[in-house]
Amino acid sequence: MRIGRVAHIRFAGLVVALVLGSGCAYLAQRTSASGPEVKDNEVLFRFYAPSARRVQLAGNWPENNWARGDGSVGEANIGLMEDKDGDGVWEIGVLLAPGRYKYLFWVDENTWHTDPGNPEEVQGGPAQICSQIVLHVRGTRLEIR
Repeated sequence: MRIGRVAHIRFAGLVVALVLGSGCAYLAQRTSASGPEVKDNEVLFRFYAPSARRVQLAGNWPENNWARGDGSVGEANIGLMEDKDGDGVWEIGVLLAPGRYKYLFWVDENTWHTDPGNPEEVQGGPAQICSQIVLHVRGTRLEIR
């Protein structure tokens, strides 16, 4: 069976598109991490900062108080996040009760960042604008609204 020239060109174009399409996803540079999610009864916060040396989660809940620790008594690491995989994605899990929470990421102890993975922003915090999540319970599960 002979394939016509037009069908052959279309097939070749499809193959090229598939190869380039799958390769582009692999080669595309990451620019942010996904927003917060509930995992194992904690809220998992992520922030993409590949060149950062230190990233802290700062928020308005009492245990964090915008990451205002006292270094003299070893509290300077409040909200300290980890880049476990070395891929530039910093993570921390936080136990939070249902409620409304404001937060920011404090990068290298000099720059505040809202969460690019969470479009909900409100007034407040040290940078005058911050990200926000609302936690509620549905059935027996904690969820982000």
